[in-house]
Amino acid sequence: MPKRILLIAFAVTAIALAACNSGYNPEDLYGTPAPTATTSTATPNPVVSAAVVTVYVSSSPLPNQSVTMSTDVNGSVGSTILTQTTDSTGTTTFTNLAPGANYCFYTKYTPPGGLMQEPQQCGFLWFNGVTLYINN
Repeated sequence: MPKRILLIAFAVTAIALAACNSGYNPEDLYGTPAPTATTSTATPNPVVSAAVVTVYVSSSPLPNQSVTMSTDVNGSVGSTILTQTTDSTGTTTFTNLAPGANYCFYTKYTPPGGLMQEPQQCGFLWFNGVTLYINN
């Protein structure tokens, strides 16, 4: 008889432990769901209509540098819309842009004794500012 009671107690304990640990998650000790990270897709800013473009050569702003804004053809430079020159801080601002529209911004520069470089940035993320880097 004591053997039978001991087996029944053991079986009840095993079932209770199995029920308690059936969904055990070591990272969920307090019953709170694990945090999840979501990556948001960048969307155009509907109120920004100007792109600030800065040109750097060897980490220094490049003044008096021509910057061209063009149409974006599948992520590549298309037809020229406007060309402006950077100021003494290496910056120029293109205005009256359509929020959400894709544009390309590019420049051409040949460092002394080097090869011509044509950095460009295309797409709709221009509302964050555009930085064109030239290696020297």
